[in-house]
Order: sequence, then C-alpha cells, then structure tokens
Amino acid sequence: IKVGETLKGTVTRIEEYGVFIKPDDAFVTGLCYVREIADSETPVDPKALYEIGDRVLAKVLNADVAKNRLALGLKASYFANADVSDSDEDEEMASVASSDEAEVETDASDNDDASDNASDNDDADSDDSAADSQSQDDDEEEEEQEAYESSDDEEESIEPALAVSGGFQWGDDVKASEKVPASATNGNSDSEAAADSSDESSDEEDDKKKKKSAKRSRMERIAQDVTAELSEQAPTRTTDFERLIVGSPNSSFVWLQFMAFYLGQSEVDQARAVAERALKTILPREEQEKMNVWVALLNLEHRFGSKETLDGVLKRAIQFMNPKHIYLQMAKIYERADQFAEAENMHKIAISKFSGSCKVWVLFGLFYLKHGKVAESRDLLARALQPLPKRKHIKAITQFGQMEFKHGEPERGRTVFEGVLGTYPKRVDLWSVYLDMETKVASTAAAAGSHDEHCWLPARKLFERVTSMKHSSKKMKFFFKKWLAFEKAHGSDASIEHVKQRALEYVNSLST
Repeated sequence: IKVGETLKGTVTRIEEYGVFIKPDDAFVTGLCYVREIADSETPVDPKALYEIGDRVLAKVLNADVAKNRLALGLKASYFANADVSDSDEDEEMASVASSDEAEVETDASDNDDASDNASDNDDADSDDSAADSQSQDDDEEEEEQEAYESSDDEEESIEPALAVSGGFQWGDDVKASEKVPASATNGNSDSEAAADSSDESSDEEDDKKKKKSAKRSRMERIAQDVTAELSEQAPTRTTDFERLIVGSPNSSFVWLQFMAFYLGQSEVDQARAVAERALKTILPREEQEKMNVWVALLNLEHRFGSKETLDGVLKRAIQFMNPKHIYLQMAKIYERADQFAEAENMHKIAISKFSGSCKVWVLFGLFYLKHGKVAESRDLLARALQPLPKRKHIKAITQFGQMEFKHGEPERGRTVFEGVLGTYPKRVDLWSVYLDMETKVASTAAAAGSHDEHCWLPARKLFERVTSMKHSSKKMKFFFKKWLAFEKAHGSDASIEHVKQRALEYVNSLST
C-alpha cells in the first residue's frame, strides 16, 4: 500500500472522530478522520453518513509501515482526477461519496441560514479545505498516532469542536425554517422572500428524504457479509480460507479444507502449521472437532512425515484426547495403508489398556474376520468374556454373531444367536436382530442370482418359531407386523394370506 493509492474497502467501525475502514485484500484497518470525510468546512457526523458494512472508495494519505497504520481520506476532491471507470463498483462508491457530501453541504447551509450564494461557493471551499489539508500533513500524522494509541483521548478532544457549532443539528429543518420568517418582518418583499425560502426548504427536505431512502436501500444490497460469496463457490486463495476461519473458528471442516489446500500445493509444512493452529484455536469443549483435526494430523504425518514425527503426534494426541479413540483411529490408518502388522499391534495395545471396553474387542475381531483370520476372531470372543463385565456379555456375543453373518459363516452366526436366545428367550431386541440377519443373508443370496425359494426358508421358519412362542400382545404385534412386511417384500399372495391367518388365530386365542 502506497501513499496516494486509491483503495476499496468496508466500514468496520464508526466513531465521532472518524471512520475505520478495512481495505480489501489487506490485514490492516485504516482510519479516516472527520476532517477528511467531506470538503465542507462545517463538521460532519460520520454516523449520519455511513453505516457498518458500507462499501467506500478511499485514498491513502499516510502509511506507517512500522506501526501498521493507515490514514485514509474520503473527500470527493481526492477523486476528482482519479480514473474510476475500470469497475462499476468504483463508480458507485464515488457517486455515494458525492451524494453524501452534497447532503452534508445542504444541511449545513439550511442550519446556518445560508443564502443561495453560499451554495455557489462550495467548490471554492472544497479547494481551500483540500489545500489546507495538504499543508497540514505533519500535524495529521501526529494526531493519527494519538488516535491509534488512545481512542478515548481522541474522542474527548473532538467533542468540544463538535459542540461549537451554533446550535447545528442534523435534520433539524423546522428550526431553520422558523428563523427565516422571524427575521423577515419588514415589508411585503421580505414576506415573499420568507415564503420562497420556506418552500425551498420543504422541497430540499423532500429531496433529502428521497436520497436517504435510496441510499439506505442501496447500502442494504452492498453491506452484506463478506463471506457470502464463498457459500456459492469453493475457496481458492489463502485469504478466502482466513475469512472462513474468522466466521467459523471451531469448524474442523474448514480447517481440514485449509490443510488439503496446502497439501494440494505440496506445502506440507504449511498444512502442518494449519493443523497446529487449529488445535490452539478450537475451543476445548468442541471435543469432536478437535478429534477430527488430530486424526487429520496423524494421517498427514503417516503419509508425509517420518516415524519419529508420527510417534510424537501420537503421544501428544493421547495426552489431550481419549486414548482409546486415538489407538483405534491409528489402527484404521494403518489398515487403510495395508500395514496389517502395525494395525494388529495397535489393536493389541488397545485391548491391553482398555480390556473392559466391548468396542475394542469387537473391532479387533472384525479386523481378524476381514483379513481371513477366522480362528483368531472366534478365540478372541472367548478371551473377551473374561475381562468384560457381565452386563456387556450379551452385547459382545450378539455383535460377534452379527460379524459372522456379514463377514464370516452365517451358520456360525446362527449358532451364536441360538446360544444367547436359549438363555434369554424373552429378549425382543435379540430376536429382532436375529431376524434381520437372516433376512439380509437371504437378500444377498437372491441378489447374487439365486432364484431358489429355499434361500428365504430359514427366515420364514424363524418367523414361524417366534410367533408360536408365548409373548405379550404388544410383542406379538411387533413380530406379526415384521413378518407381514417381510412377506410383502419377498413373498407371494399366499404367504401374505398365511401371515394374516396366523395373526387372526392369535387374536382369537386371546378372546377365548
């Protein structure tokens, strides 16, 4: 940013002594003092001219690189010879600045009882004020430093200057119009002049209201969230990701996208720095968001780092997050990379440290089944029942049985469920899972090309068996509805009628 350069920016803060402007594609905020807003000599009220979010066109008056400070100007005279035809937005900013300045000069002339000749001399006053501001650059630099150091002190020093205005108030057109007939008390010519002045004041008031309403509607379209455009298209620059992070600092999705952006450019160190920054930024209560970042960092170190860096990140993750989840996630990372020995080692560490958790045993058994180690998986179930509490035995057994249906031998899964249901015959949830497993096995066989009706026979026999047992009416209703849905999906009209007949027989047995 150079002195004399023209910048486009957004109003981020408004005080009585000036307006703070955030230039586009910059990380520093500039300050435009009241005296640099308009060419009028009369003090202006920034809050009446601008709102937070307004888009403006400003000129750099001073740039302090050492202190990261910018002094900006919004006067229309700064842009008199500027080339603003490159963009429609620039032209709109210049027109907004000119209309705001015109409103300031009109209001000032009304409240100070200015005549028509005063409005003709506005251009001369603008040139004088521009010349004065050019000759006072040194004083402005000192005042800008004081404003940055203490905004409260600057506000106190500006307030007396605003008070010395002779009763000047924004929009107080009624008092201004009353002053004209009060002073015109001699002759018909004075009365006619007062009437003309009153008519002109009312016309100017109407024009001013129309301009303000038009400006307000225009600003509502312009003053929107700067990240709105990113919701329609993916971020492509570092500044885009920074803007997203400002809006969602606790979102792991944004941080992971930022990491992927740097990895796509082969900037591994930058991606690692983003991950470390995310771990410091995300709040501690957002545990799942932090967990996502830790897993991403482990994947990064596993793929692009060394064994030493991976072990270092793993130790840190175990300290800050749930160790059981970290070990299981690390086992998945090794498994996806076809490093089965390392994945098995991670599972063994998990069951040794968390032997009372059903989840670690089930995932270890699933790992064995997926890689053809059926005998080891079945031995693991017997080992798991020893350290697990009794309340978790049924859960572990049923989950191992489901794994047999999905990845092992369905007959072995039937054996597991038959053993559990022999001990707990009234557990509706176990019967429901058993029925679902049989239905899925038959559906898989039918999808593979087997059109034999015998593939549905085990499921039908199981439905016959469970509906012939003695359960409560509520449980029986559940089983009959499940059976009827099964026959409608995979049976015939005769089988559907058979289910209805069985349900009717059960209802009649209750009445007798």
